[in-house]
Amino acid sequence: MADYPDRPGYSFAPGPPPEAARFLRSKGIRPAFSFADVEPEEHAVAYTVAKAMELDVLAAIKAEVQKAIDEGLPLATFQKNFRANPALAQWWGKREMVDPVTGEVVLAQLGSPRRLKTIYNANLASARAAGQWERIQRTKDMLPYLEYRLGASEHHRKHHADKEGLILPVDDAFWDDWMPRNGWGCNCWVRQITRREAERRGISARPKVRDTVVTNTRTGAVRIVPEGIDPAWARNPGKMRLENIEAVLAEKITALDPAAQRVAVADIASSWRAARVLEVKAPGAVPVAVLPQALAEEIGAPTSVVSMTGSYGEKFVTRGRGVDLSTLSDLQAALEGGLLALETRADGLSLIAFSRGQKPWRFVLKVLAQEGEIWVRTIHRAEPRKWRALIKRDGVRVLRE
Repeated sequence: MADYPDRPGYSFAPGPPPEAARFLRSKGIRPAFSFADVEPEEHAVAYTVAKAMELDVLAAIKAEVQKAIDEGLPLATFQKNFRANPALAQWWGKREMVDPVTGEVVLAQLGSPRRLKTIYNANLASARAAGQWERIQRTKDMLPYLEYRLGASEHHRKHHADKEGLILPVDDAFWDDWMPRNGWGCNCWVRQITRREAERRGISARPKVRDTVVTNTRTGAVRIVPEGIDPAWARNPGKMRLENIEAVLAEKITALDPAAQRVAVADIASSWRAARVLEVKAPGAVPVAVLPQALAEEIGAPTSVVSMTGSYGEKFVTRGRGVDLSTLSDLQAALEGGLLALETRADGLSLIAFSRGQKPWRFVLKVLAQEGEIWVRTIHRAEPRKWRALIKRDGVRVLRE
């Protein structure tokens, strides 16, 4: 097995899930007067508590929640530590505050036993859900299905009860919205199961769920939310977090100068993370190449960053094409000095690159102008005769021979 310096270590020591702790620790802080002032996408990357308007107070609250997750503290201990924290001594009871949206002076509830319980439960629930999603993606080869289960609540929401026992693949779009928790006080959860169990018990048809249009009365934002889910809990926080990370990474690479871009992408494409995605053992996408600036401008590419997902990587590996991380360095070489052609097809634009050498590779990159993305679509061994046949096809423009 190749040795990757960026490969994380593992420990079998008992304790709270490290993925949940990391989810909260990586969040920034976002002061807000109301929880509704922050949309779900921002909640996935920023920590907020309603009425905690001062940065130092919000940071202190986050630190207490982080400690509770890291150490697996029960609610009573969290409440005791919170009340003993000098930085939070003034954030208690009720206080007159100016609502920044309406301009009105209101008597706002700050800390209270009930609010601390809400802060504790909501933050632990979202962190654990995000951490569980990370583990689900990591183990879905062995446990490719999820079962929706009800929690230990005395009364269950009808729309949640209707989902009890539902069995769907991990990557089904249903879980984009319905990955628990799905509302304030919701105790629903999912159980990850094997293909054999799913087939024995019966794989469900995706339920037809009506959407509702919800207007945020504070921000004016209009959202479409599945009926039965509280708007603040719509969307899967773990999946949103991964999508945000990938978007930020691609944006940062694009902002670098060409020389730095190449170095950054080369490091990522040779990393343990890229290997895991290529082998379909980790979710998401990784940048694996960058288009030379002149080439990007010539074909009107929406971005210069080329990414690869595990779904494409699976095809390369399972079909015995011998694709590995070293192949990705051939992709960069092909883009910079190989044979290039641009093909216009019914499903869009494809950039085709042949690496030079005794055993060249043929790479097909899908250029999605509307989405602003470029994906590695196909990789396989190339032959000179295939190149000659390609340039004779209709809709193909040779860029470099």
